[in-house]
Order: sequence, then C-alpha cells, then structure tokens
Amino acid sequence: MCSSDLRPVRIVVPYAPGGRTDINARNVAPKLNDLWRQSVVIDNRPGGNAMIGADIVAKAAPDGHTILLSTSSEIVTVQNLFKRVPYDALKDFEPVTLASNTPVIITAHPSTQVKTIKELVATANQKKYSFASVGTASPQHLAGEWLKTLAKIDMVHIPFKGAGPALNDNLGGHVPIGFLSLLPAVPHVKGGRLNALAVTSGMRSPALPDVPTMKDAGYPDIELVQWYGVFLPAKTPREIVEKVNADMNRMFNLPEVKERLAAGGADVMANMTPAQFGQFVRSEIEKNRKIIQASGVKAE
Repeated sequence: MCSSDLRPVRIVVPYAPGGRTDINARNVAPKLNDLWRQSVVIDNRPGGNAMIGADIVAKAAPDGHTILLSTSSEIVTVQNLFKRVPYDALKDFEPVTLASNTPVIITAHPSTQVKTIKELVATANQKKYSFASVGTASPQHLAGEWLKTLAKIDMVHIPFKGAGPALNDNLGGHVPIGFLSLLPAVPHVKGGRLNALAVTSGMRSPALPDVPTMKDAGYPDIELVQWYGVFLPAKTPREIVEKVNADMNRMFNLPEVKERLAAGGADVMANMTPAQFGQFVRSEIEKNRKIIQASGVKAE
C-alpha cells in the first residue's frame, strides 16, 4: 500500500476461518497483494461476540497496515445490546466502504399453507406460530421481531446456533416459520420443501427473483440484511482511507470476485465513499436501536 513501508497488511476477520466474513476477505486479499505489491494476510480473531477482533483494530496503529473486515453485528448490534463494549463503533473506526450483504429469507413449512407475508400476518395470532433464526439478535431474529411489532402479531422466537440447525427444524416442520440465511434455503425453496414468503433486502435476490421483498409485501421499513464492511482505525490519514476505499471497491467489483461471492449468497455492494459508508453505519445503528428497544430483545 505504501512504497516506503512494505510491512505486511493484515485484514482482521473477527470470526473463524470458513465463514462468510472470512470468505469476503479471502476473495480480495490476493488481489490486493498483487495491487499493492506487498503481503496481505488474513488474521482470524474469533470470540467475544466478534468484539475481540474488532477491538484489535480499534486499538491498532492508524497507519493503514491493519484493516477490519466486519459484519454488521460487531459494529451495529453490540452497541445496542451490550452494556460493556470495548470500543465505540462511531469514534474508534474510520469507515471505508460497504463490501457485500446477504439477505434474510422468510419461509414457511408447506404444512402451514402460508405462501405470502399477508397470509402469515392474517393467521399468526390464531395459529401461534414459532419462528426459527440463526441466533439471538441476529438480523434474522430482529427481522422477525420487527415484523411482530409492525404487524401487531405474536410469534415465539426459537434461536438456533447457526444457519444449518435453524433450516433443518424449519424443513422438518418442527418450527413452522423460518427467518433464515438465504443461500442454504434456496434449493429447498426451489424444490418445494419450503414456501418463500419474502426477502428482507432492498431489492429482490438474483437467486430467487420471483420472491418479493418486504417492501413489495407492504412492509418497507423491514430492510434488514447481514452486511459486511471495511474499517480502519480512527485517525488513519485521509489519503490512506481514500486509497483503501478505492482499491477495495475495485477489488470487490472484479467479475470473478462478484461471481464467487454470489455463489455464496452475497451481493457485492462496494460502491460507497467513506463518507457515505459512515452515514450508512450511523443509520444502521439507529435502526437497530429502535428495533431492539421496541421488541425488548436482550443479550443471552
């Protein structure tokens, strides 16, 4: 990145290898390695609700050699959910750019005979549905709670430890409604084993173009995705922030990178300036705060 300083650049991923955040990082790291002509390494630092890895970057030297590739959870959700967070998402990081996002898909087991959000809302209080998510305070969980609040319906949240177990119990009909990660659900929707009611992204997913958005379904305020973003430590010089922004946006928009991420259920969104991404983060924190306060979600 800097011709005068060829120390390795590390991209800190606050999750274990193999997850979607890690996949985002590993798709661009080799490209950046070639572009910057210096070593770019992935540093996986899982634990502490992803706060351990984020805190490492918050406290790193602001010289462009430590980059955070995060999800929305450790930047947005923890600020509203936990009393003690070792960093301030708005003060301790320089926002660089949004990288990609993954929509939530709302599904129903065929035994419910529910095929639309309108039908779900109309029958929820009578049927007393439960809904599965990948975990407490995840975008999937919060999307379910926000629908409950806005539609004035009652559903019991059943948290699972990850996308696989939540999907399996929805497929088996043990939990009739699912607020699930998109990609694992796609083959089961196409195979008729689950009814897809809506996705929670602003646009329809290319993976399931016939499935409406929540805006299409009459709930424009329910736009909740798991997003992935790039941050630097606070007080990083502006010229470094601008360079990392331009280069990250360029790398994420390479056709082969977009194709690989799309195969994993992620849509590349790398087109923001640092200022635009900063405003996006602030709006996401406020939206998240509103949902958590209204629904009464608590950390487990």
